[in-house]
Amino acid sequence: MQYKLQKYGLYYLNSDKWQKIGGWIQVVARTRLSDKRGGYGVLLEWKNYDGIKLREVIYARDLNGDHARHIRDMLIDTGYPLIPAQPSWSRLLQYLLEQMTNANPAIVVNRTGWHGKVFSTSNWTIGTETEPHYFVGQLSSEPIISEQGKLIDWQQNIGELCRGNPLAIFSIGTALAAPLLARTGMENGAFHFVGSSSVGKTTLLQLAGSVYGGKGFVRSWISTSNGLAAVSSEHNDMLLPLDEIGMARPEDIDTAIYQIMNGAGKLRANVSGDLAKTSHWRTLVLSSGEVWITELLQQLGKQLRAGQQIRVVEIPIFGAHGTFDNLHGRPNSQNFVDELKGSCLRYHGTVIRTWIGLLTEVDDGLDTYLTKEVSRLTSLWVNEKMASQVQRVVRRFALVAVGLCLANRNYILPWTEDESINAVHSVLIAWLNNRGHSRNSEEYLLLKTLGKNLAIWQRTIIPIDKSSNKQVAGYSWLLNDEEVWLISKDVFLKKLNLSTHYMREVQILLQHKLLISNELSRGTYRKKVNTDFKRFFALRPNEVRKQLTELERVKDEN
Repeated sequence: MQYKLQKYGLYYLNSDKWQKIGGWIQVVARTRLSDKRGGYGVLLEWKNYDGIKLREVIYARDLNGDHARHIRDMLIDTGYPLIPAQPSWSRLLQYLLEQMTNANPAIVVNRTGWHGKVFSTSNWTIGTETEPHYFVGQLSSEPIISEQGKLIDWQQNIGELCRGNPLAIFSIGTALAAPLLARTGMENGAFHFVGSSSVGKTTLLQLAGSVYGGKGFVRSWISTSNGLAAVSSEHNDMLLPLDEIGMARPEDIDTAIYQIMNGAGKLRANVSGDLAKTSHWRTLVLSSGEVWITELLQQLGKQLRAGQQIRVVEIPIFGAHGTFDNLHGRPNSQNFVDELKGSCLRYHGTVIRTWIGLLTEVDDGLDTYLTKEVSRLTSLWVNEKMASQVQRVVRRFALVAVGLCLANRNYILPWTEDESINAVHSVLIAWLNNRGHSRNSEEYLLLKTLGKNLAIWQRTIIPIDKSSNKQVAGYSWLLNDEEVWLISKDVFLKKLNLSTHYMREVQILLQHKLLISNELSRGTYRKKVNTDFKRFFALRPNEVRKQLTELERVKDEN
């Protein structure tokens, strides 16, 4: 069958006469997934009754299968003028399949973010690869990013008002840093703003969200853990703003934190019993709430694990006017916040397009530059007393600052690089002050627990050369002129809330010289008391006191 595509429609040759099938429609490319082993289809382009040009990727399995009628319904629903005759659809279908064979190849992507040197969203694709890339499903789902106004509008009405406001600048920086995770190999993370009601926490999320889109870009914590995993997948390589954590169920928060930070959904079986494909993502979360995550988990009888504390950084709100310091001449904070919110609705989405355009333009050497700058800033902000967990968080803060500075340098943001660095550093200090220490979380908790028990044990231990009929916690003993407390193994484990599998925690105490041992595989000290050998934990009380004093001194300095 012969076809010809003209300005006003598609025609086929029937007995030496050209008959119209429908409006203008063409196959732009033959598409498939990047591995070239599946996902084959066509990038279809057509005009509707109003002359609006539409595009959609349609899978070959649908063109050839029982679902072809859904494609017809989709075309008609979008306004494609298909001639209402029975053979029209079958002829159009045949035309599309023939065109697919001859069309130029292209890659189809089904999630946002980086695909090699190309960054894709449901609205646009930026970057260059050997083949063009197209996003699948533009018409089947609501785009999460949108664009309104020009970049200069955002800079004048939003960016200028961020000047002098560290938390606002930091929020913008987090939005810019999310696409940099893939380029630096850094892990997912979250920054959770905590403060009382009506101080401007939601406004910070809306400011960050305006980098990508309008009001709909900011999501809510009110969802199931599965729902939040699906939302995370939609925000791959982009910021994920989640508002008002206190409205969600604690059990959903517990699961969601693990999933979001781990970057993968739950393992599930499909209808045949095989393992279903699991979604993955990279994202930075910007969260807000009136409660600390620790408080939410306490409702479940759980503690925030050390790994969660490092991936989810809780930041107290600070500012002369709630969240903000500089109101730029507005009479009060409410007027300032209202103006910002209104501007975010009117001007949004232009920053991310410009930002991704910049990242793809300077692709050569970008990864090396980012890694070098993150390391440089991290080295300025850490000291020898900061534990490895804290240094990991400092690196995430540094990534935010590096993203801001790169945007400043290329005139995307209307403030200086120095102000960006100072803003991020001030937020880092607020986190450190709220944390109260710069040690690893497990070490800090063990040290504080030991401190609480020192006074108790001091009243119930006796010199090792004395016997007593009373039940004692252990014995005091001089070893190389240093006082050592031999605490009964059972008492020690119970008071420190340690299980019978205790070596992980005891190893930390040994590394920091709070315990000594002559049985390193057990972490204990075997010593003869009276006539029998017994096992103890050999505690150095003076070293515990010394390190507790140092902990308080560092806290006061912060």
